[in-house]
Order: sequence, then structure tokens, then C-alpha cells
Amino acid sequence: MDAAWHAVRDSFTGCAGYSARALDGESSDGATREGDENDALGRNRSVDLSGRTYVITGVPTTAIAVECAKRLSRAGARVVCACADVKAGEGAFEREPETTESTTRDEEGDADGAKATTRESPNEGEVVMLYCDLEKLETIESFVKAFCAKAWALDGILNAETATMVEFGLTSDGIERQFAVNHLAHYKLTALLMDELVRTAAASGREGRVVNLSSNLHHFTYRVRQGTIKPSRGIDFVNLNSEMGYTPMNSYGQSKLANLLHAWTLSERLAKNGSPVRCVAATPGMTELELERSLAFPGGSFLSGLLKSTVTSSLEDAVVTPLYCLTAPKLPPGTFFSKCLPVKSSLPSRDPRLASKLWEFSEEMAFATERA
Repeated sequence: MDAAWHAVRDSFTGCAGYSARALDGESSDGATREGDENDALGRNRSVDLSGRTYVITGVPTTAIAVECAKRLSRAGARVVCACADVKAGEGAFEREPETTESTTRDEEGDADGAKATTRESPNEGEVVMLYCDLEKLETIESFVKAFCAKAWALDGILNAETATMVEFGLTSDGIERQFAVNHLAHYKLTALLMDELVRTAAASGREGRVVNLSSNLHHFTYRVRQGTIKPSRGIDFVNLNSEMGYTPMNSYGQSKLANLLHAWTLSERLAKNGSPVRCVAATPGMTELELERSLAFPGGSFLSGLLKSTVTSSLEDAVVTPLYCLTAPKLPPGTFFSKCLPVKSSLPSRDPRLASKLWEFSEEMAFATERA
């Protein structure tokens, strides 16, 4: 690891901050990059995010999402968790000292309505649970309705929920689970909350931010034949929801490729409209705990042993890049980040034809029920 990364990690231990150098816009070779104002999370240990609100998916199933929520709240932010299991979400924060909680239901009070749990941290921030099951696309609309009813600002979205290398299965909407949870649900959530992001950014003068958690495993996808061109890595739209030829690794990689393409295409569209919102993708690395949970399929134990020594990181390290991307004042749009630095992604992730096709496909799939 380079010196800048050590500085970032060390200053983040036990608090919501990075080191000054890591967010100074200075990389290990001394190069300057964007995002060096003092109000970036981690620019210093006493950073104050009071008055800011962030939406996070992945609580309580994704350890990275839980830890990000805790550290944002310690910095004074309100963190709204799109949570499929509110009680389990509460449990993820039970060890936080001096918390208070209350539970409410939406006005209709139906079984699938938005359930909210608020937990305040001793450092002014709060964590709010709102019911949302990313395996059921219609619950995203309930979540957005409940969120908007609060009349809160919205400074950023961290799309962190991840179904990782699971055996084949379809959601209740009939969509392959990894693609549905990792990409399609986040596509819909981001689209429905975009007006709130734009409104807040315009009022605050700060960039709104969308961060998609991707992975270096986006390189490992299915080989797809496109017209007369020889098969290349990409997204298998034709067999997306078919068990034929399904592999957990390639389907996971396919969904992570979709995260990158979404970030890139959304950034292009926002820029054309002069929007103050930017979208980026980030790889946090994979913690050992999540690696073991993710590879719970036949043959997964061998792959887990192979990967542990090469690609895993501690939870302490894993949250650094997502939080940097979520809170740094300025970032180049559509960029893929690793260790708080822009890195090059695969050629398919920068293919404009594939990006356009994915956008149209996602729009149709995510909002199919509304058009029916």
C-alpha cells in the first residue's frame, strides 16, 4: 500500500475522518486531484456533516454499508437506510451508546408500507430505517414516498446493497437476483430520488452525489456475441433471467459492470442538463467476512481460499473509498475509484453502445409495472 492510502486508513480508525493528505487532492506521487476543500469527510478528524442527509442501501446485510452509516452519523449526518428488515437493521446499531428509538408506519399502514426507526448517536447525527426490499421493485416507490414525506434534504446516495455470487434465483419480479439487487433496484432508486438530489444541491451550492459500489470483478462477465463481432465480455441480455449457462461469478461480474455503466451514463446525462449532481463508482475491496458469506455455493470454498490472500481488505479499509466518494466536494463524473484514486475500468464499462443498451433495458425493466 502506498503512503497516501496508509494515511487515509489510519486517520479513519474509530472516527469519521480521513487524513488531511488523503483528501488534500494529493496522490502518492504528489499529483493534485479535485476535491480538496475542508468540508470533505475525512479531510480532518473534526469534520462536521450536520444538516446533511444521505441514503444508503445494504443495511444490515452488507457490513460496509453498516459501517458507512455509523461513521456518517458520527460526523453529524442523518443517514436514511433503505432496509428490507427493519428489526435486523436496528440490531446492527444496538451497540451504539445512548441511542433512542421510535417506530412509525406510513399513513396507509399496510403490511408493505414504509416502516421507520430512528436512532440518534451521541454526536448529533441519526440513523433512520425506512422499509425497502430491493428484491421487490414496488417497495422502492413506497420508500421514496416515505422519504419525500419527511421533507428532508438529500446530499447523496450510496448504492451499497450487494447480492454476491449467489446460486441462481429469480426475484418476485422474475429478474435474476444479482442483477436485480445490485443494479436494477439501484437504478430505480436513484432515478426516483434524483429530483431531491438536484433540489438540495441547488440550494446548498454543493455537488449532489451518487456512488455505486462496484468491484474489480466487473472484468469477469459472460462472453456475449454482438452481431458479427466475435464474443466479448459484456452483459447477456438475452439469457439474463435464464438458468442456462448461469455461473455465480459471471453473473456477479455482470451486475458490477452494470454499476459502472450506470455511473458513466448517468453522469453524461446529468452533465448535458447542467445538473449539480455527479455519479461515480467505487470498489471498496472485499472483507473476509463478506467473502465467506458471498462464496457459499458449491466450489466457493476453494475460490474463497484463493482470494483471501490477494484481494480482501479489513472493514476499516473497505469503507474509506466509498465515504471519500460520497463526501469529497468535487469529483470527476463517471469515474471509477479505488483507494480514493481514479482507476481505469474495463473496456466494456466504457462502451457507449453497451451503456446505451443497458440504460434502455433498465428503464424498461425498472418501470415495467408503472407502464402496464
